[in-house]
Amino acid sequence: MKTLSYTLCAVLAAGFAFTGDAQVKPKSKKVTELKYSGRIQAQWDGIESDGTTKEDRNHFYFRRLFLGGHAKMGDNWGGDVVMDFAASPNSDSTVFIEGASVWYNTDSFRIDIGQKKVPFGVEETTSSSKLKAIERSAVNRQFAESLKFNARHTGIFAKGDLGDSGFKYDLAVVNSGQNHNSKDSGLKPGLYQYDGNELSYYSRLAYANYDSDIRYSYGAAAGVMECDEEVSLDGNGDLNYNPADKITAYNIFGSIGFGAFNFEAEYMTGKVSGIPNNAVDDITDGTDDTHKGYSLQASYALSNAPHGSWELLYRYSEVEGSGNSNEELISAKEIIRRANIVNSSVDRLEQHYVGVNYLFNGHDAKFMLGYEMNELDEDGTRADADGFRARVQFLF
Repeated sequence: MKTLSYTLCAVLAAGFAFTGDAQVKPKSKKVTELKYSGRIQAQWDGIESDGTTKEDRNHFYFRRLFLGGHAKMGDNWGGDVVMDFAASPNSDSTVFIEGASVWYNTDSFRIDIGQKKVPFGVEETTSSSKLKAIERSAVNRQFAESLKFNARHTGIFAKGDLGDSGFKYDLAVVNSGQNHNSKDSGLKPGLYQYDGNELSYYSRLAYANYDSDIRYSYGAAAGVMECDEEVSLDGNGDLNYNPADKITAYNIFGSIGFGAFNFEAEYMTGKVSGIPNNAVDDITDGTDDTHKGYSLQASYALSNAPHGSWELLYRYSEVEGSGNSNEELISAKEIIRRANIVNSSVDRLEQHYVGVNYLFNGHDAKFMLGYEMNELDEDGTRADADGFRARVQFLF
């Protein structure tokens, strides 16, 4: 992996040094536009956790290192490939596929075939380069990182406008397994695994008006992901995961803004059905697991800075889970990224985030600083995991 990263840096350096003399040409003479893109996010986390047997987190690292290629063939056909050289699954010396698709585009709709994010979760489908908080909210991370319900899947995607009504739609028919390519060995299992031979379905309908003095948007999304309901036990006779039939989830969201102020909110709820009565049979007792939570975010922009603009932010997020398979369904380990915590799973988690961003040149060059406060509840016992996060971002 290090050799690959060094090689990539050398190639980029050589390309920048000889831009004036070299020409980049596509292999196909029918390609009418070819460009590359990059995203560098260098980050520091300093998170203190109650009762941990490990050292508190105090670490610099690269959160994301994107390099992408984008091609168009006329006005309708194109393709995109974006790789992340800083993603955590690189322990097997592979490069993470951030996104890759072949697309067909018209004035009214676009169809992609490949790996993209499914239309569920406002923060999850917002580019990491444009997020106002350093990490996504607790409820978004529970559904995307713990359940592996949304985020990146491979399949067919469609989006477009409903005439002149102002409404936009998104649709997806994809593999149930999340990330990182279409091969079974590369898919990421969640709390309930996935059915490798079944498809999952997502849809979203949204309306936005950003042209008036009072800006607003609202919408709803839904999804169904097929899970693995076959019981799997480890060497001690315990469940390797929570077997289930499927996850059905809904997402309601909206925002309103006036001048420099903006407020956003979203709610998620999901039901996990088909859970066995015990670890040795597949008879269900009618009890479903439930996951639900919400996020509220307020921001204010100050544009009178000498060489850029300030942005102030507060966000509150809460998520909880209950049901038949496990009393502790909330993955604190996944939600509180890179924190050394004692209890990896809890009943409920509350998260406060206070941040300030300085945009030197919009999102292309900015610095972010935030203080994150997490309250973990396990059977009435509370623990905290708090600390600062900082990030510098450069886009090209």
